[in-house]
Amino acid sequence: MLSPTEKISVILCTYNSGSYLQSQLDSICNQTYSNLEIIISDDASSDQSIHLLKDYQKRDSRITVYQNEKNLGYVQNFSKTIALATGAYIALADQDDIWELHKLEIFANEIKNHTLIYSDAHRIDAHGNNLGYQLVRPRHNLVSGHCSLAFLLSNCVSGNTLMFKRELLQYILPIPDIQFHDVWIAFVASSIGEIAYTNEPMTYYREHNKQVTNITKGFRYVVSTFARKKQKWQKQTSDNVRLLNSFLEFSLKINNENNIRLLKELIYHYQNYNRIFINYALREMLIKNADAVFASAPKHKRLQYAKRASVGLVYHRLFLYLK
Repeated sequence: MLSPTEKISVILCTYNSGSYLQSQLDSICNQTYSNLEIIISDDASSDQSIHLLKDYQKRDSRITVYQNEKNLGYVQNFSKTIALATGAYIALADQDDIWELHKLEIFANEIKNHTLIYSDAHRIDAHGNNLGYQLVRPRHNLVSGHCSLAFLLSNCVSGNTLMFKRELLQYILPIPDIQFHDVWIAFVASSIGEIAYTNEPMTYYREHNKQVTNITKGFRYVVSTFARKKQKWQKQTSDNVRLLNSFLEFSLKINNENNIRLLKELIYHYQNYNRIFINYALREMLIKNADAVFASAPKHKRLQYAKRASVGLVYHRLFLYLK
């Protein structure tokens, strides 16, 4: 349990946030855990976002607003802004969601000896109406503990739902040149310590056509997208290799031998995907580690997923031809 004297840094990055920003700002400013610093970085918005942010800054002394001269992009804006945090704990926020008002109080009470805590999220539509289902569950599982393998091919930790200890900064910054920052933070946190989640969803996740997320796509997206759209698959594969290389570099630093072996085989697989029918070495490793690698998947599907994740483009071409 946090002492009320321990500060939580809330990191909010904005870009052309439109009409959604005010609801998120209100839900952050009205948290029941009030010892906060709220650091906001606007990524060169062309709408009225910066004016709203400066208005809130005038009304709440806990808010500090920065404005980038040029657009850095989603991940690098978070990387830059996280580095400004001075709190003992750091919580990330997206511009278009809404937080439960007791979110940070619950996180503060339950993080204990864990490096990171997170939750599921209620899905809401663009108008704020609850859609009646959650971001991850029940189709997928939330994971906890020393579970870094669970983030190699999928992700159940959304950046807008997490809070981590300051000690993690030395390991996660600077965030590598990857597509999403949340899976990187979750992987590192669960590599050096244990992560936890609350059963109660603490965020309302707004679904609209401008949002960016990687939650629950996971390995099935990487493996199957080529059959639907080759160009999109090729970009995702390139992004995946870049992420896996970042994981490998970190695993080498901390000498996590099990992760290193599997990561090297995964990187080889995706780099040579065009020439592979079935990667039997990868298949054996994935089957052996199925409960860990596919922990966010339903238990009865994990072996199936291990087999599907080990096939290459030659297999898909034959399958499509026969089909």
